[in-house]
Amino acid sequence: MKKVFIYFFAFLFICFILPALLTKSEISASSEMSNEEDNKQESEKVLEPYTYNQYGTIKLLHTDTNEVEEVALDTYLCNVVSAEMPVDFEKEALKAQAIVARTYTIYKINNKKHDNADICDDSTCCQAWISKEDRLARWDGDKEEKWNKIEECVKETQGKIITYNHAPINAFFHSNSGGKTELPVDVWGGR
Repeated sequence: MKKVFIYFFAFLFICFILPALLTKSEISASSEMSNEEDNKQESEKVLEPYTYNQYGTIKLLHTDTNEVEEVALDTYLCNVVSAEMPVDFEKEALKAQAIVARTYTIYKINNKKHDNADICDDSTCCQAWISKEDRLARWDGDKEEKWNKIEECVKETQGKIITYNHAPINAFFHSNSGGKTELPVDVWGGR
């Protein structure tokens, strides 16, 4: 019976404890180096304000009036995020929405659907958009605080987009999938 316990503990030591001891020191050393590099890169990012170059302003088509308005990209994104998500969602969710909306907008700029505009304000065609005045009129409570939350989320994600092969993806998104999603090829065709 004593031999069984010795074999059992030897088995545990070889299979679980020894590998844990050997990998723990490697992980902590590499993660410390990674954290130092991340902190250095993060501090460098903070020092340099982001410029959008060719994406500084966009041409927004207002479908109800058929007028085209030039709007700063971040201003446009605040209007989109406030139209697409409730402001009482967590900041990280709003920031994710800002990144997806920015990616989708830049994709649309590069792959024009409208002759005289980059994107429109119709959610069935491009993505939802609401003017700041209309959004503030619909909110209850501290409206400026809510708008400031949206602006912070857009600003904190400035310049961030989702890419594949160094190009913005066509960032489809939806508010509700009903618990299931389809492959894009089955909905829109193509690949």
